[in-house]
Amino acid sequence: MSFIKKIVIFFLIISIFGCASENITKINSINDRSIYIDTPNDTTKNRYSILLKEHLKRRFNNENKPQADYILQADISFASNETLSVSGLTVLNSTKAVIKYSLIDNNSNLLIKSGSINTFPALSSSSNSLYANEKSLENIKERLIQSSAKKLYLLINIILRKLIEN
Repeated sequence: MSFIKKIVIFFLIISIFGCASENITKINSINDRSIYIDTPNDTTKNRYSILLKEHLKRRFNNENKPQADYILQADISFASNETLSVSGLTVLNSTKAVIKYSLIDNNSNLLIKSGSINTFPALSSSSNSLYANEKSLENIKERLIQSSAKKLYLLINIILRKLIEN
């Protein structure tokens, strides 16, 4: 009886690993695609565009590819509003990032997907010090860039997987 259980468990393990190995080859074929990241060189947003580009480069890891298969054009902008706190006594600043992107096939110059990504607003307190307010806003923008780069990376991976499956 225990011999039959061992055989059943052995076949179960082999079938699980057999199904998993097929998905690994599909994921590897997606990771073989290289993406060139293009951000605008606007002087007012130059620092934040460079940060977005570097965070996306780290995510896509395109160092060993000679020519890109796709071009990702991304532009980031920020919007700040004043909101009241829960108690209603102090004014808080709410900052939100919007990324407009376009994914283009480099070989045929066809637009694959374009759109925009909005981040959740990040709150910062208002201080009497202008320097503290400026540094707080700068740190919030850097965190928003990092989280939006992660969202854009996930979205582009989903788009490429759907493109490769079809």
